[in-house]
Amino acid sequence: MSDARGILLARTAGQATLLMLFLTIGLTVLSRSSSATEHEFGAFGPEGSRMREQLWVLPSGEAGRDMRATVFRPKGDASGTEKRRPLVVINHGTDEMTRLAVSMPVYYWLSRWFVERGYVVVLPQRRGHGATGGPLSESIGTCEHPDHYASGMVAADDIAAAVNYMTKQPFVASDGAVVVGMSTGGWASLALAARNLPQVQAIVNFAGGRGGHAYGEPNAICGTEELLAAARAYGTHAREPTIWFYAKNDSYFGPKLAKSLAQVWSEAGGSVEEHILPPYGVEGHTIADDRRGWDLWGASLQSFLTRARENAGSSVKIASDPAARPATSIIETSTLQTHSE
Repeated sequence: MSDARGILLARTAGQATLLMLFLTIGLTVLSRSSSATEHEFGAFGPEGSRMREQLWVLPSGEAGRDMRATVFRPKGDASGTEKRRPLVVINHGTDEMTRLAVSMPVYYWLSRWFVERGYVVVLPQRRGHGATGGPLSESIGTCEHPDHYASGMVAADDIAAAVNYMTKQPFVASDGAVVVGMSTGGWASLALAARNLPQVQAIVNFAGGRGGHAYGEPNAICGTEELLAAARAYGTHAREPTIWFYAKNDSYFGPKLAKSLAQVWSEAGGSVEEHILPPYGVEGHTIADDRRGWDLWGASLQSFLTRARENAGSSVKIASDPAARPATSIIETSTLQTHSE
């Protein structure tokens, strides 16, 4: 064998060995990555001092894409044991222009309202937003041809994934969950209602809808008829109690549209209690953003949740209102009849 041939064979053998080594390492990494993916969900870092605030990683509605989330919890018992508490999933809205730059959802005052009543609160950041990142999966169609039904259902996939994961945690009750949403998050919560998840007991919609401020114009909607048709389709299947709050000066989804949405929902067989609130600040779309909102919707929400829990016979209980106080504003209410099976 010539030296050149020997060197060539040795080089070839070496390359084959190196290739096998890379393949082995690659398969090992992939195997570990796949295994890690199954166990990477859960708390990320220690609890903070503000309502035991903690960052979590949750599964999303799409395999292989995680969601980032904020979790708040009531104070632990003096005994050190953690009892199972009902879950609240709070769902944020969407701004196409800033969706990737937004911080983790907190909704401090809304979250605090629930934590003070004994709930565990999780605020998932859906696919296409902030730290979760990636493409905006829930935006289907265009302003000229929107698909509000499918868009809501995709967002509901993320909410369902959060509900399914969190209700398996040792400090969360397996039933009696409440799903809450603002704006597109409110719309996604209504879409979730059509699935009637066994863990979910009630839906709370703050200023929910899609397609608001069409082309940057206040009180303009991308596809009003499509929005109404989607609400009717959701309401046809939804059997969970829902409560809706809209302000008179909401420039995204005003009271006329809000009443129309509730009407088609009710006509389709869905249960809805709608409250049209007085003008709220400069922009009524923000009724869930600060402490003042408690005085507008707090008493109605407390009553609704109490009735929902009593009617469902949940295995978990919530605390009574820790600071029962009369509302300081008159609430104008439009309540549609609840349909029975």
